[in-house]
Amino acid sequence: MASVDIQSLFTNVPLEETTNIIVHGLLNSNEIPHHLNEKQITKALQLLRFPKGKSLAEIITTRYGRPTLHVYRRTEKDYYKARKLECDIEFLKRCKNSDTIPSFIKFKVHSQNFLSSHTYKSWLLKLLNFEIKSQTRKLSRLNNNHNNHVKSLKSECSYIDYQCLICMLHTNTDKKFVNVRKRHQKKLLNLGIDVSKKIKPEKVIFYLSNRKVTTEESELLALGLDFGFPIMNIKYENFFLGFERICNRISRFNIFGNDSISSIHNKISAVAKNAYHLFCRERRSNIETNSYHLNLLSNLRDDENLIITKPDKGRGIVLLNREEYNMKINEILNDITKFRLLKTNIATHILKLEDKLNRYLRSIKDSIGESVYNNLFASGSRPGVLYGLPKIHKMGNSIRPIISSIGTFNYNLAKFLVPILTPKTKNEFTVENTKDFVYDITALKFNEPVVMASVDIQSLFTNVPLEETTNIIVHGLLNSNEIPHHLNEKQITKALQLATIDSVFTFNDNLYTQTDGVAMGSPLGPTYANAFLCYHEKVWLNQCPDEFNPSLYRRYVGDTFLLFKNCSQVEQFVLYLSTKHPNLKFTYEIEQNSKLPFLDTIITKDNGRLTISVYRKPTFTGLGINYSSFSPKLFKLNSISTLINRAYNICSDYVSFDKEMDFLLNYFTENSYPSKFFYKILRNFLNKKHSSSTPVLSAAKDLCYVTLPYLGHRSFSIRKVLQSIFKDTFPQTDLRFIFKTTTTIRSLLNKTKPLPFALRSCVVYQFKCSRCNSRYVGSTTRSLQHRILEHMGMSYRTGVLLSSPSPSAIREHCYSTGHPLT
Repeated sequence: MASVDIQSLFTNVPLEETTNIIVHGLLNSNEIPHHLNEKQITKALQLLRFPKGKSLAEIITTRYGRPTLHVYRRTEKDYYKARKLECDIEFLKRCKNSDTIPSFIKFKVHSQNFLSSHTYKSWLLKLLNFEIKSQTRKLSRLNNNHNNHVKSLKSECSYIDYQCLICMLHTNTDKKFVNVRKRHQKKLLNLGIDVSKKIKPEKVIFYLSNRKVTTEESELLALGLDFGFPIMNIKYENFFLGFERICNRISRFNIFGNDSISSIHNKISAVAKNAYHLFCRERRSNIETNSYHLNLLSNLRDDENLIITKPDKGRGIVLLNREEYNMKINEILNDITKFRLLKTNIATHILKLEDKLNRYLRSIKDSIGESVYNNLFASGSRPGVLYGLPKIHKMGNSIRPIISSIGTFNYNLAKFLVPILTPKTKNEFTVENTKDFVYDITALKFNEPVVMASVDIQSLFTNVPLEETTNIIVHGLLNSNEIPHHLNEKQITKALQLATIDSVFTFNDNLYTQTDGVAMGSPLGPTYANAFLCYHEKVWLNQCPDEFNPSLYRRYVGDTFLLFKNCSQVEQFVLYLSTKHPNLKFTYEIEQNSKLPFLDTIITKDNGRLTISVYRKPTFTGLGINYSSFSPKLFKLNSISTLINRAYNICSDYVSFDKEMDFLLNYFTENSYPSKFFYKILRNFLNKKHSSSTPVLSAAKDLCYVTLPYLGHRSFSIRKVLQSIFKDTFPQTDLRFIFKTTTTIRSLLNKTKPLPFALRSCVVYQFKCSRCNSRYVGSTTRSLQHRILEHMGMSYRTGVLLSSPSPSAIREHCYSTGHPLT
């Protein structure tokens, strides 16, 4: 046996080598104590390797030499410059998104009038974009240099020393950056941009789902479902559709000048093609910019158990489980007194309804005229679609059913009847809007004490009795001799029944019909509700005993404002109303502290008069159109001017108007609007209200509306060119543009199943022969299934071969060549 001893072991252990061995061993074995991470261990070792009180430069020079110290200083300098440059670019982008130009970008001009010109503003924007691009290129070069210096430092230092130096570099830079960020925030605040204010996700997102949402997903959803992104993809045919419509419209205009229709078509075509090619070049950068947000939204969309929608009242985002959503909708549909499941083929049933309407229209064609007949004629219609909006303000979060009726067989008929029936929806007790209500209420004066109350009808639309209301409307029209187009009682009754009774809709691929009540979403919903109540409330108020008859009664659809002598009369009056019709159930609210909310106002009793200010329900979340949303600036301007005008019309004194302006300033600031932008619009609004201007009379022009996808600044260039073409050639026409933001959070989260191909209408289709290269391209306004059966020579009602079908190029080709018609 022998023994071996190591002389002076402790003093001869290589500290650096042993430290590296320990750290790597702990990391590889996942045995780091107290759940510390590598950075925390490095921080602890930093105190050992680079103790306080000793010069960092001396330690690096002693261990590795002056060249390594030089590399470290360059690394530190480049890292700080890169971080500061990132902060500068972020500042410039915030200014660009807020349409605000930093003072160092602005240049002096000779004439002050030039400062407000479009040319000056466009050059400022170009300079700002150039500054962002040049700083971005500079940042890329700095990052490359920094990465090279980091590699060099890593190769020259030990692992532990390298980690310690990088940790110290980041710590020192973060300390310096506190002042840099404060300086940028102060600059933004001077420009009217308060970055400290923003909508909190927990205020606008209602979590009714089991899914856990990350912080990044919450911050993205908190921007709102209408938040727009730069357009990333657009179909060729959809882009050119708006320009095709312009060309079709101008064919009936009178041309001024030397241009012909074909030359004008060529000019419009050149504008469209140039804009499309420029968009295709910019498309890649849009995708790269939004790729992070697109990935977050795609993860939410791909969750099959998650429903993302808006609340029933107020703006916000609701996340709920699909199973719970379907269960609540089915509970509503299981009410056999309101809905019935149809076990028939959807396409066949829609055709039967179309035939029923079209037979009626043919019988009155001479009375209504050719143009009205063509507008109401049903072809290629689809069933309605049922969806629900959660009532987050109520216990249990019940669902309000909404039926999207656009494109249904009787939708145009319902729209046609609305203006005809409107006179029967008004009486001395109704108010048309908040402005009229405010005017009536503020004019009141009372010497005796009064009690304010409001009465609401529960689920009014679905409880309006269709047959009874139809009879009320028809008799009212007959008594006043206001039936249009010389229709008789039977014909107008049939029209109302077709527009309301036979409405069908789908939910989860099942077809339903509503057997009673007006569908939420039908154009006739408010009309029927108002007509029903206008007829009955006159009788009810005339028969009401004087002991609790209200001294004032004003109603807007299902909400009623009343004045009584004392509180006991309120309950008596509501009990009286509850006995008048079995379909109606009433709830009421009495004033509290001399205040009562009604519609979007709050009414206050003040020395024998009623004063009014703006009221927001508890469901108000503070969410609006975010200023950084990719949408036309006009939309954002109108969102401010609309709320200012609303406050001006509602507030009965300037004190409440001033308070409302303070509220709106904070509201728009939280939605990333620059305060200077808000003050500018407010100043212009008040100047118009308090300055007398003589209107300039001019000849009325034909309005021509054009809908195009919003492409940012490119859209306004298109508008400018097209307006110049119209100004020279069609001076009698006013060309108006409607720019639509197509890529929104709502569209990216959309899980709605598209209609089956057989039910789609107004489509362009292509037939390709299975045996040869022959092709046929056609279009149809009817359903695709209808057109396919017609090509096959079969009846679209029975599916049986017809003895004498209408001519078809596809069928003739197949018969002549012997190729199968498939």
